[in-house]
Amino acid sequence: MKDKIEEAATYVGNDWKTGSYYDEAERVVETMWEHEVWPIIRKCDCDFSCVLDLAAGHGRNSNKLKDISSKIYIVDINQENIDFCKERFKNDKDRFVFIKNNGTDLNEISNGSISFVFCYDAMVHFDSDVVRAYLGEFRRILKPGGIGFCHHSNYTKNPEGDLHDNPGWRNYMSQSLFAHYCHKENLTVIESQILRSELDCITLFKIK
Repeated sequence: MKDKIEEAATYVGNDWKTGSYYDEAERVVETMWEHEVWPIIRKCDCDFSCVLDLAAGHGRNSNKLKDISSKIYIVDINQENIDFCKERFKNDKDRFVFIKNNGTDLNEISNGSISFVFCYDAMVHFDSDVVRAYLGEFRRILKPGGIGFCHHSNYTKNPEGDLHDNPGWRNYMSQSLFAHYCHKENLTVIESQILRSELDCITLFKIK
């Protein structure tokens, strides 16, 4: 089963090694934070002392997080993205830890060491088994009182198909299924909002 989950993660991760997307997304990051990210995060008393930016890509969200965070773990399945982020943040390297992972686990991060988990504009593409695997890891690495913020898919119209056939390459996931997985992994949903013509969802959660 673990091999199948890693295979699903790699299948999606291969889409994000290179391409023009990162430059395009960089141009709208301020707007996304103003209208989608910060309005939800600011509702919680979040501790930004030690932050995980999962599937960081070229680090556009890490660049925003560094303004409010003391330490940031940048994690990505693609070495190309890790290398890009190392160069981008080379003048602030004491604040960052860079990890190339297998797309399903966070083995290099210690239990109870992360105060805030962040994943934006990436998990919408993740296979549902990968989403659940990460939720289990979030439960392990979050400190007591730590908060998770995940931007995930809310698309359920093609359960047996390929994500590349779906709008925006959204993978199969829903607001309720994400909440169910949180419950299974001993996490409690704090708030959840459906976005973008109901294709996407942002969910905040904490340890039960």
